[in-house]
Amino acid sequence: MSSDTSGMSSPALSPMVLSPPSPASSLASSWGSMSVDSESTSTVSTTDMIIAPYTQLLDTIEALRDEVEAAHVLEDLGEPIPKASQLPLLSHFAEHHPSLFQKKLRVNLEVFDDILDQISSHPVFQNQSNNKQLPVSIQLAIFLYRASHYGNACSLEDVGQWAGVSIGMVVNCTHRVIAALLDQHDEFVYIPGAQSEEMQCARAFTES
Repeated sequence: MSSDTSGMSSPALSPMVLSPPSPASSLASSWGSMSVDSESTSTVSTTDMIIAPYTQLLDTIEALRDEVEAAHVLEDLGEPIPKASQLPLLSHFAEHHPSLFQKKLRVNLEVFDDILDQISSHPVFQNQSNNKQLPVSIQLAIFLYRASHYGNACSLEDVGQWAGVSIGMVVNCTHRVIAALLDQHDEFVYIPGAQSEEMQCARAFTES
């Protein structure tokens, strides 16, 4: 029996090595995974904290823009101020009360007409816009009224109320007339000689 048993060949078994997981390596692997997750979570949280105020600001700006586009005004201006132009009075003054015309514009009617004749053809009063300019005579009157007053009386608001036009119109009229006058500076500005009669009268007036 022993000979039969010894005669049978048993298959060779390869040794199997079982290596149980190392507690240290498992802990390191677990800790590394936790570190990555914690770091990515922290990064996302920090990014959100940085972006959130800017996102809120952009949303606020967009909301304000939509409100302005819908209303077209930033504040309620209340009841519009009525405008009653006094320019028609100048024609009456010129015909019946020349002294009042001169008092308003600080030039007599003849000087006003001479200036008007010399600047009316200036290109600054010509435009290709559908919105036509005021007549040159009115623009000149607005400029002279503003130039001949000082303090609050020559403010854009007061001149606009006197002429019955907007503040922007007062600015435009002033700029146009000045441009036309400066192009003819030598014709409009005259400095009398030192020994002229005009200079002697001026000297006597200042010394009195």
